[in-house]
Order: sequence, then structure tokens, then C-alpha cells
Amino acid sequence: MTDMMNKRIRTLERRLKTTQGALAVCVLAGAGLMLGALRPMQPDVAEEIRTLRLVVVDDAGVTRVVIGQDPVDTQRRSRAAGITIHDRHGNERGGMSTFDDDSVVLALDAPVGVGSPMRDRVAMSVYPNGAADVMVIDNQTRAVAKLASDAEGNGGPMLFKWDMEAMQMHVKTLTFDGERVETIKLGDG
Repeated sequence: MTDMMNKRIRTLERRLKTTQGALAVCVLAGAGLMLGALRPMQPDVAEEIRTLRLVVVDDAGVTRVVIGQDPVDTQRRSRAAGITIHDRHGNERGGMSTFDDDSVVLALDAPVGVGSPMRDRVAMSVYPNGAADVMVIDNQTRAVAKLASDAEGNGGPMLFKWDMEAMQMHVKTLTFDGERVETIKLGDG
């Protein structure tokens, strides 16, 4: 009976060693899987994304950036494609666009409810003929100052004074050759 017991003990010891070895392999494999899962995942990178419109929202779901093209029946002077930046309320506060008339504009807007409903306050433009300007506009949508160049290389800083009682706009332009002041009648004035 002792031989039989010794044989059974040796068999049990072999099985225990086999089980311990299998358990060690499982522990090492599990540790390897866990370490692999902790490694930062690299997102797939697309060579190109093609879309007609891209809208970026914040964590509250409010539109903050839109990249796209105006609808065909746009209310702008010319249909545009570009990027618009929106405030925390989802209202457009500025953007950069190229227009179908071959001009390009970068504009910054006042918040909704501040001044005139036409909210443009700073605009930088380049026109199809190469002329360019940077304009600052007040809350009544009147130009205050403008730095301009025309297609022939002329231009300079311009200051505006509005006389709404007399329905006149006074413009002072500074050029390399001197200062020019002119008065322009407004509307029916």
C-alpha cells in the first residue's frame, strides 16, 4: 500500500507543478495584457477628410467653430467659404473667409446686443485687384479709422468724423506726400 500511495503522491506532485506552471503563464499573460492596455492608444490618422461642413461644439454642445461654405442664397455681398468662430452662446464673433468675388476677409464682431445689429467691428480685407484695408468700426457701424492701400500703391491711414446733424462725414487721410481732408455728404443731406 505504501508503493501505491507513493505513486499517487508523485502523480499529485506532478499535477501540482503542471498547474503551478500553467497558473504562472496565465498570470504573466494577464500582466502583459494589462500593461498593453495601459499604453496610450494612438488614434487612427486619416490622410484626408473630405466634407462640406464641419461643426465643432464645446462640452455643452454649443457650436464654437464652423468650417464650411455659405448657402447658395446667402445674404452676404458674395458667397463665402471659410471658418467662423462662435462665443459661448453659439453666436458668431468673427471669422476668415474667401469670397466668390475673389476677395478675402478676416472680421471680428461685437457680442449680440451691443450696438447696431450689424456687429462687425474690425475687418481686414484684401480685394480682387490687390487693394487692402484694415478698418475699425464703432457701435453705430460707422468707420472710425482705416488703414488702406489701393491697387496702384497709394493709400495711408484714414480717420473719420461723423456729423449726423449736417449729414456729413469728414475724412482725414495721411499720405507720404501730406495730409488730405475731405467732406462727404451722406444720404439726402
